[in-house]
Amino acid sequence: MDDVPRDYDSDPGRSRAADRSWQLRGDTHEMVAERLVRDLHAPVIDVGGGRGRLADLLPRTIVVDPSPAQLVDAVHPKVRADALALPFGSGSAGAVAMLWMLYHLDAPTAAIAEAERVLRPGGLFAACTASRRNDPELTDGYPHSPFDAEDAPAIVASVFGEVEVDAWDGPFTRLPDRDAVDRYCRSHFLPPEAADRVEPPVTLTKRGCLVWARAGD
Repeated sequence: MDDVPRDYDSDPGRSRAADRSWQLRGDTHEMVAERLVRDLHAPVIDVGGGRGRLADLLPRTIVVDPSPAQLVDAVHPKVRADALALPFGSGSAGAVAMLWMLYHLDAPTAAIAEAERVLRPGGLFAACTASRRNDPELTDGYPHSPFDAEDAPAIVASVFGEVEVDAWDGPFTRLPDRDAVDRYCRSHFLPPEAADRVEPPVTLTKRGCLVWARAGD
């Protein structure tokens, strides 16, 4: 089981190859932001927040990321730090988000435990990831990572206990032309020849889950 490469600094063009306009509905960032605003969870620590997508949608959010190339575009409060050693006091956060990032870590459980440490009692944790059965139009299956949708609920539960799971499985991404398909394959670590499996425009089946947990007293 290998972590997904963290190449944001060595190959910044890969992560920037994707285009949010391909999405037929919002990403999990919108779902997370809506709930955190509704339930008045603040301040929010967005771990692995990169260029600040979640912070764009929320007040009182601090973006945490180890990548200088990602943080350079974040216009919100930000700090360069590792998910395994968050520079915040215990019980200081109303919410911690770890969206699309735990598969980069060899030991995601350690990062989740660090999130639990900084949450105040009743604080909310959110993490999301894709399924190994994602994008069946382009691949027969993604490699097993440390934090796939198949295992994510159990991994989060090993730290927090009870969890809530919002899963998705549907046609949620549309690639309009061959350039978009090529760029999508690059952004998702798929080989260039994967693009030959489809004739654009093509709608991709997206599969994954968002896992919620709450810090105890």
